[in-house]
Amino acid sequence: MDGGVHPLIASAASGRACVARSSRRGLVAVIAIAAAGAAWSCSPAGAGPQPSTGSTPLVATSSLPLATTQIRLAPLTPRDPARIPPDEARAVVALGETDATEPDHAHGHTFGGKVLEYPLLTGDAAVFQEQWLAARRAAPRLDTVEEAAALGYVRAAVPAPGVGTHWVKWSLVSEPFDPAAPAILLIDEAHEPPRLVGYAYWLQSPDEPEGFAGSNDHWHQHTGICVVNGWVDREVAGGRERCAGTYLPGSDLWMLHAWPVERMPNPLGKFADVHPTLCPSRFGTPDVAQCPTG
Repeated sequence: MDGGVHPLIASAASGRACVARSSRRGLVAVIAIAAAGAAWSCSPAGAGPQPSTGSTPLVATSSLPLATTQIRLAPLTPRDPARIPPDEARAVVALGETDATEPDHAHGHTFGGKVLEYPLLTGDAAVFQEQWLAARRAAPRLDTVEEAAALGYVRAAVPAPGVGTHWVKWSLVSEPFDPAAPAILLIDEAHEPPRLVGYAYWLQSPDEPEGFAGSNDHWHQHTGICVVNGWVDREVAGGRERCAGTYLPGSDLWMLHAWPVERMPNPLGKFADVHPTLCPSRFGTPDVAQCPTG
């Protein structure tokens, strides 16, 4: 399940190397890079069964005037129907069965320096402290990919610079805000073993959620998300007819990144879009694989 990324480039000349990048229009994306010598793997360990090497990718066709008439299915295709539990699969479908539209002002993740946090009034400060403590206390039981999977979270994207990998529990997206039960866990899979680094609260609501007490939690939206078998295949997909799975327009979905894990405090702020520790070096890293600036 963390505004702004580039839309997925569905087919690339080399089809060999892929990276994920956050930008201003989506949650995650896989961008093929032919010239880069190093890239994120499109089928990392723990991602689930993959189509056999050399097999023809599954596609859905469309008569729409697109740059390509093929709609690429996710790396984790319906060939593995047991990838997510039935109740979580139904939760994904239910999220798309609304009259939501694309949001007017979806925005992306940026690596733009420290986020200002304003002092809270006495009442809000007390409530916030209780909420933040609850978020921190939940972290130890969500710390590993094994613990995440046991609780129903499923890997939903390739790693993205500044945020790690999104592990989503889809049934929590429609639930009320609970600081101890984020719908998305942000996992650092570049670390061995992979470890929890933060949360992304993702809620279905017609309006921006109340969330944490005070005015420091600024929620954002993603647009046109195509979900296939629990995997975020693309963003800015362009409509239901162009999605081979469940299409989430996005106007009723709100997201907030938070960094309550005690061993990984974010120097940019509790609710910064990205964590600088998760940003790759700018030296020798292709632009599309760097943390977005702006």
